Order: sequence, then C-alpha cells, then structure tokens
Amino acid sequence: MLIKKLYKYLFMIIIIIFFDQITKHIALTNNLELLEVVEILPFLNLVFVTNSGISFGIFSSLNISLYLGLLSFAISLLLFKWLKESQNNSESVAISMIISGAIGNGYDRIIDGYVIDFIDIHYNNFHWPSFNIADTSITFGVVIYFYQNFLSNKMEKK
Repeated sequence: MLIKKLYKYLFMIIIIIFFDQITKHIALTNNLELLEVVEILPFLNLVFVTNSGISFGIFSSLNISLYLGLLSFAISLLLFKWLKESQNNSESVAISMIISGAIGNGYDRIIDGYVIDFIDIHYNNFHWPSFNIADTSITFGVVIYFYQNFLSNKMEKK
C-alpha cells in the first residue's frame, strides 16, 4: 500500500516539475527580452526575469545560487521522508507540491545559476514580484499544509 501511495505522489511531483520546466523553457525561448512585458490580461503579464537570489531577489548579489539549489535538493530529501510517513491525503498533496517546487527551482539554480520568473500579477501600478510555477506549487503546498494542520483543527475545536 505504501508503494502505491508513493507512486501516486511521485507521479504528481513529476507532472508539476515537468510543467514548471516546460513553462520556463517557453519563457526563455519565446524571444522575450529581459524585463520585456507582454500583457495577457488587465492584471496578468508575462515578463522574463532571472533570479539568482532567494524570494523576491533577496541576496542576488551574493552568488549563492548553487548553494541554494543544493539546499533545495537536501530539503526535498527530508520532505520525501516526511511524505512517506504522512497518513493524511491533503498533507501528502501539500508535501508533494512543496517538493515539486523545491526540485524545479533547485534544478535551475544548479544548472543555470538562476531561476526564471515570468508571471507578473498586478493591480494598477502595484506589481507582485514575478514568480513561476515552482513558486506557485510551493506556495499552494504551504497553504494547504497549514490549513490542514492548523486552521482546520482550530475550526473543529470550536
């Protein structure tokens, strides 16, 4: 039973990583110039940005991308152990999403020395920092995990 469960989540991880990598490749090869903006919807643009730092480009000047990539893979190994031990489907989905994002961005950091971000959500002149599918996967995974393990437990106790 454990092997079948792991295959299901491993398949999910592979699909998310594939989607992340293919969208980054499309952003890279779609003749977008660095910081060029392509409007998709009134609140959504495509923009080609490279990020060699951590979230929001913090520490970009420190040349630590390789170390961040290696750290992403190390954390993913720990998360795989956690996934194996998880007894809750929602928690397993959340962990799988976090693993997917960590591997997707970690791979880019090790191979290219940076991560490609290309999704730009904005309202008027306020732009959220650009991001990619791996970032989205990590974010949704964390939200699902915290909802499952903290918020839903608090609501059940009331």
